[in-house]
Amino acid sequence: MDIVLSQKNDKPIYTQIYEQISSQIMNGVLVPGERLPPIRTVALNLRISVIPVKQAWEQLEREGFISTAAGRGTCVNALEHHEISGKRHAAAEELLRRDVKACRDMGLKLEEIIDIIKREY
Repeated sequence: MDIVLSQKNDKPIYTQIYEQISSQIMNGVLVPGERLPPIRTVALNLRISVIPVKQAWEQLEREGFISTAAGRGTCVNALEHHEISGKRHAAAEELLRRDVKACRDMGLKLEEIIDIIKREY
């Protein structure tokens, strides 16, 4: 499990943690049944408070990526292919919604945004 935090990123620390771990789960880097380190260990390794790590873990658990059992720790949940696909699509929609809004705020028309996407991809 790799987590790289950036103070220059405008996203809160817990969001950066959540996004990186959920991405690693969706991409198969973290596999079902794999144990995650304790919150305190992650916080210590990242040199941050336990609060943002706890917030990230709670969001991951709410969204079904992980589960925590007293005495057994926190493990990656087994997700069906359609669940992973749905989570990927939801994450992509959110990113695109935010980025398209930023482009529109800069004065670009939707057609211009689509042209940029087509040229790049």
